[in-house]
Amino acid sequence: MSEYDERKIDLPYKMIVSLTKIELRTYSKLPAFFKFNGQIIQEIKQSNCVQFKVTGNWNLKVWYTMSLWQSEQDLLDFYRNGTHREAMKQATFFSQNMHTTRIESAQLISWKAAKKTLQSTENQPKNYKNKQ
Repeated sequence: MSEYDERKIDLPYKMIVSLTKIELRTYSKLPAFFKFNGQIIQEIKQSNCVQFKVTGNWNLKVWYTMSLWQSEQDLLDFYRNGTHREAMKQATFFSQNMHTTRIESAQLISWKAAKKTLQSTENQPKNYKNKQ
């Protein structure tokens, strides 16, 4: 599937990687999901996000996002505002299952590692953090 912005960076300190898995309820939700996702991508490009990428499974019903932030406050400023905030309000309309977690890392991780991290933290409290 497509991956949006995947610029390489090499910073010596740890930042925050936000990982999200979104399972769409039905294929009929795809157009609305793509519309929100496109708007969020435009906004994330204008935010303090260092790096991000998005991918979907072959069946287009399961999507993953990954974003890299210098601070928790930068992440929260984006998460709690704009189109992302509106998308979170409507999350149950789109998704039957959504899971997010955060880890500390100096850069984005591989999709394989991200999916494994999401799977291992699925039953953890939302404030769960993992060190990479």
